[in-house]
Amino acid sequence: MLALSVVGWTTAAQAQEYKGVNLAGAAYSSNRIPGRYGYDYLFPKPGEVTYFHDKGMNIFRLSVLWERLQPTPGAALDADHMKRILAFADQVRAVGGIVILDVHDYGRYRGNLIGGDTVSADDFRDLWTRLGATLHDRHDIWFGLMNEPQQQSARQWRDITQQAILGIRSAGARNPILVSGIGWDSAHGFATQNGPDMAALKDPAHALIFEVHEYFDRDSSGRSAECVPADQAIGRLTSFTAWLHQTGNVGFLGEFGVGRNAACLDVLEKVAAYLAVNQSVWRGWTYWAAGPLWGEYMYTLEPTRDGQDRPQMQVLERHLNHHEG
Repeated sequence: MLALSVVGWTTAAQAQEYKGVNLAGAAYSSNRIPGRYGYDYLFPKPGEVTYFHDKGMNIFRLSVLWERLQPTPGAALDADHMKRILAFADQVRAVGGIVILDVHDYGRYRGNLIGGDTVSADDFRDLWTRLGATLHDRHDIWFGLMNEPQQQSARQWRDITQQAILGIRSAGARNPILVSGIGWDSAHGFATQNGPDMAALKDPAHALIFEVHEYFDRDSSGRSAECVPADQAIGRLTSFTAWLHQTGNVGFLGEFGVGRNAACLDVLEKVAAYLAVNQSVWRGWTYWAAGPLWGEYMYTLEPTRDGQDRPQMQVLERHLNHHEG
């Protein structure tokens, strides 16, 4: 389980590495708001947690949409949606795991960028203040502020993020907070594009984690089943690792994925090993992605219809908690 003191990471937390998967079904059909539950979108089934926990995973990034969480900015959270989130979190807590509550809206609400004329930074702070008040006693839930924000300025996004952090803490929540950056939140670009501004963030609870994403196809987009050579793949992580060391922060690889071919599986092996070697600053990772709606998506970790593990899972399993030491 998570080991946090009231002022930040304890030694036990620093020794713990969190390894898991993205479960993204609840953020499906973002063009259908609110959408029909069980048809346009759905939450993970209990079997998802069981399968991945039995493999040794201990953290699950649950993608949700702001619009379904809070149908009107500044108003109450949707009670039914929160019940579904908590039901999933209870499944994960029962096996000793962690949930990352990932607001998967790219820095927007109903298509409007936070900080523009329609959706304000105060609206975003209000969302997270309400979530903080609701989840303040659930330290098994980490707060993923926003997936891949599309604001043009890292400084603007830093200021928006700072307000959300203060809102969470003002509500009495000391849960770890995952902070993302602009530029698709890429690991390879974070130190230069986001680092100078984001390093100035302040957290009264000293429990910030800087989340980055990285894909290992040629253009880092995650749209190809082919991968760059393993040394180049690792090279996309090194500048962020150096930034973490230089600034005294900790990081998390919130999304990464590869195709099923031998070259990509070699990249996956090397990346998992790199993150383990550097766990003093990398708190862990969540692979992209799994869930029953992915079908034959090239990166999926969901077992085949006849129950066989995917090749990517066979690689990752060697680095999971049941297989260490």
